[in-house]
Amino acid sequence: MDSGQIANRAQQHPDRLRTLEQQAVAAATWPLAQALTDAQAAAVTRWVRETVGHQIPEKLNALIDWVRDLIRRAFTDRGRQAQATAETAAFNSAQQSARQASLLAAAMTGQPTPPLTPDAGADAQAAAAGIPAAIQEEQTHALALLTTAGLTAMGLAGLNAAFSRARRAIGRIARATAVAVSSAAAHAARLVARALGPDIRLLWVTEAGACAACRAYAGLHIRPGGKFKGGLSLDPQRTVFVTAINGPPRHPHCRCSLIPWSPAWPVTGTPLPTLLRQRARTTWRP
Repeated sequence: MDSGQIANRAQQHPDRLRTLEQQAVAAATWPLAQALTDAQAAAVTRWVRETVGHQIPEKLNALIDWVRDLIRRAFTDRGRQAQATAETAAFNSAQQSARQASLLAAAMTGQPTPPLTPDAGADAQAAAAGIPAAIQEEQTHALALLTTAGLTAMGLAGLNAAFSRARRAIGRIARATAVAVSSAAAHAARLVARALGPDIRLLWVTEAGACAACRAYAGLHIRPGGKFKGGLSLDPQRTVFVTAINGPPRHPHCRCSLIPWSPAWPVTGTPLPTLLRQRARTTWRP
């Protein structure tokens, strides 16, 4: 098969990964987001009602205790729910990536790939498992803002600030879920490469619109278990870390992927690593 066809098919996988990630993030974050929206609406309504004719509610301590309880109830079980959603998405990502990697390898070799049972991998599991603690941390910070001194000084703005802080948990759920999805995809590709034999390499494929740092890795390849060189970027002004990396994701919203590849496979046209590298550099603009 021609390398251009392989590259086209390989670069479709990040699009599928993006769709899966977006669906997973929406499912993981919606329960807490909606609960906080409802809690804030109730808190603001009571604040307005109790400040008619007053700058600060007369029974401020009672109001603070009530709002704290609202926030605690909004957070109840959300960490566990979000973790379960992220774990399911990671498993689905691994399944999808293994299927994609196997099909690409079969297209390049003309031979079926060995059957395997993919799993999400340790990195994806760790990302999902960290969600409850992250949510608890943001809840604690939000509750700490609800003090008599703070609300006396800031009024309604102080009340809203506590909910704004609480919403940081939503962003942390989103980032952890995205990392779980992309980490699982990369892990599954490694499993396929190992199943194909000891001489198979893992080739980095960037998504359309990837950042300068990710595009610098397009077309690079390593053996399973190896590491990519750290600190690469197409943008000379970008600050990067030089620590070697296992592969995607390079950042929470990285949707780059890995595919199995061997220079011995009968692929015609421009060598696949060269083609992927050329495409990444042609489409990127600083």
